[in-house]
Amino acid sequence: MEKSHCIFIIIIMVCLASWAQPVNTSDQMKSIEIKLFKASVVNGQVKKGEPIYKIKPRYPISGDFNTGKIEYDRNGLIKDIYYPNNKGEYHLRENYDYNENNQVVKAKMTMLELNDSIVLRISYDSLGRIEKTRWNKHAVPLKGWLNNLFYKYWSKDLTDEDYQRYYLSNNDSLNHTIETEFEDIAPLNNHHFELLDTEGNVLKEKYMYIDTTQLGPLHPKTIDTITIQWEYQYIDNGLLSEEKKSIEKKSLEKGLPPIRSYDKRIITLNYKYIDDNKVKEEIKTVEQMPSKTGFLKIKGSVKTFKRVHDYLDNSKKHMIYTYDDKGDVEYTITEVYSMDEKLVEYTKDWGKRKSIDMYNEKGNHTVHTVYRKNKKISESTAKYTYNEHGDWVECVLFDSQKNDPLYIIAERTIEYYN
Repeated sequence: MEKSHCIFIIIIMVCLASWAQPVNTSDQMKSIEIKLFKASVVNGQVKKGEPIYKIKPRYPISGDFNTGKIEYDRNGLIKDIYYPNNKGEYHLRENYDYNENNQVVKAKMTMLELNDSIVLRISYDSLGRIEKTRWNKHAVPLKGWLNNLFYKYWSKDLTDEDYQRYYLSNNDSLNHTIETEFEDIAPLNNHHFELLDTEGNVLKEKYMYIDTTQLGPLHPKTIDTITIQWEYQYIDNGLLSEEKKSIEKKSLEKGLPPIRSYDKRIITLNYKYIDDNKVKEEIKTVEQMPSKTGFLKIKGSVKTFKRVHDYLDNSKKHMIYTYDDKGDVEYTITEVYSMDEKLVEYTKDWGKRKSIDMYNEKGNHTVHTVYRKNKKISESTAKYTYNEHGDWVECVLFDSQKNDPLYIIAERTIEYYN
């Protein structure tokens, strides 16, 4: 389901997702330290070379390959993340505090380039849903005379947000309401409004935010007011049958002369299922409403896209066909699962170009191969060494793309509580 992501969610998820969560082990991890090294092949053997602190962006093998150290509490939750500087010395980059429900209530992110930190605090309602987010700063300034001259106002605001939820319920502990009352609520900047049914399913959402951008003193300031509304429908067993997203954008460019623009899109997704509640078909309709920028008017349009799912070999093979707005197959995805329902192969086929990803029994990404017109043009591999707990402690990465061989060794030092 497509959802908008608030900035605090983006930052936290990027920080946490940058380190793979520990796999199931007999003992709880206390910390993981990861180091990367250049490598070369000497007499058929891979030899470790100088330390490095980042893998080239081209490397297509996904996994836990970030230099630094991460510490967990006894519940397996991330406490602290340390990153090395260019001398390999560690500094604390991120720190997280949790409540009794293991939800993040405080996230501190250190920005060394500013010699400062920003802190996010999150509060939750009685049902565990986010209620408020609060930052200790409202903007992150850009450093350097060039940025100050030309990109002085480019920094993105870190906005505080509030969430109000309304329930179609007779339960006195909930602020029950009716849909017409919800419709009368006017959107407010950085306020999220949700309407939920008696089962707790979200029926409607709406929120608004204002984004102000200025590339520099010589550029006009642009003020965007964006209002987003969602509507959801469900079938009897609670599965989502339709979601509709309306995005309305009003902009003011304070130049000479000032320019106003208006744009609105409605995106509708419809879902059909087979008997065992697996998605069979997805239909996406994008309706572009007539828009206007200054004196320029743009006609509206409607485009429809489709995705069809097939489940073969007792659902061990999942085929996904994606069609463009002309009804032609754009690409096909094939997922192959093992007997214990773990992904072992993932293929994405555009016709003339195809990529294949392979995974081992532990779920680690081992091979990424790219073909063009059925001819292999590149292949990347990862070979893992595991400890007695089943966690990998060394990975040899090899990338042969564009006749530029790249060998990297990733080492993990893992400490356990027990």
